[in-house]
Parts: sequence; structure tokens; C-alpha cells
Amino acid sequence: MTATSALLLCALVVAIAAFLLDRLRGRFAPSRASLAPPKGSARAGVLYAFTRAFAPTAKESASRHLPTYAAGIAYHLAIFAMLATLLASLGGAAIPRAVAGSEAVLFAVGTACGLGLLVKRRLSPNLAAISVPDDVLANALVDVALATGLVACLVPGALPAFQVAGAALLLYAPLGKLRHMWYLLASRSRLGATLGRRGVRPAARPIGSGHD
Repeated sequence: MTATSALLLCALVVAIAAFLLDRLRGRFAPSRASLAPPKGSARAGVLYAFTRAFAPTAKESASRHLPTYAAGIAYHLAIFAMLATLLASLGGAAIPRAVAGSEAVLFAVGTACGLGLLVKRRLSPNLAAISVPDDVLANALVDVALATGLVACLVPGALPAFQVAGAALLLYAPLGKLRHMWYLLASRSRLGATLGRRGVRPAARPIGSGHD
């Protein structure tokens, strides 16, 4: 294992340990068991939370800002691919040529979308008014990781730089807004299960349908 692979592995372990510590401290404590009889399916609610609930039609703000929504989707797809590539690189091997071209395009698009979203945050008076330094730093760390991942796709010798950028990203993740990469999964799972069990989502039952 190379030195940068070892650094990346250590960063991954530290990030996971920090997330688990947050869990043990009760920051995201398990919900209490519901005493009411179920009116729907918790599984259907979770499925809805991770599928149709992400559609712009289910989000009032997103439906009014479709270009920003599309940029956000592309940005996050690139991030997921980047994290998967980082994990696959722990063995120190270069990115396979079979996927390097596709990933290069995805990372380039992701970097452009990330920078575009950052510029919008700084130029929009409304967004700038509610922004904090963490917003800028988190975006910058992700963009640097995507950019170095792009370079690593084109120049195999740049893989160590990609791993260092990825390690910095993972070490910061539990400290700032990037921790939503974990809490999003937990919160949507809980909310989806709760609303699904109550029969509220994926669709409310019509009044008088015969199901109380």
C-alpha cells in the first residue's frame, strides 16, 4: 500500500469513527416505537423518500429553480462516483482505462456544477445572507477532490494527489455540513418509515375510503 493510500484509509477510518461517535452520543437517536396501529407501509414510505420525494415536482423551491436543481443532481452524481473511485483506489492501482474516460466527463461536469453553485451562492443576495464559511469550505474541498479526480483519470500518475484531496475531504466531513452525506440517509429513512406507516406517504388515503 502506498503512503497516500494509507493516508486515505486512515482518513476513512477516522471519518467513520466520528460518525459512529455522533450516533452513540445521541445526536441522531433512534425514534421511539409507535403505539398507534399502522395505516400504511413503512417500506413504501422509505421507498418514496428515496425516489419520488427527490423529484423537483415534490420540492417547491426546486420546481422554481430547475437549472440549479439539475446542477445539484449532476454534482452529487459526480461526488458519489468520486467517493467510489477513492475507495477503489485504496489498493494503489490506477483508474482503469475502461472507466477513466466516462469518469473524466462526469468529474468535469461535477466540478463545473460545483463551482457554478458556489458562484451563485456568493452572488445571490438571499443565499449570501444565509451563508457561513462552512458552505464555502465544504464546496471547495469537494470541488478540489473532483478536479484532482479528473486529472487522475487523464494522468494516472496524479492518483496520489487525488487520494490526498480525498483524505482531506473525509477528515472534514464529520466536522461541517458534509456530514449530511450520512445524516441524509438516516433522516430520510426515519421520516419515510414514519410517514409510510401513518399512511401519509407515498399518498394520503382519501377520507371515507374505509380505512381508519
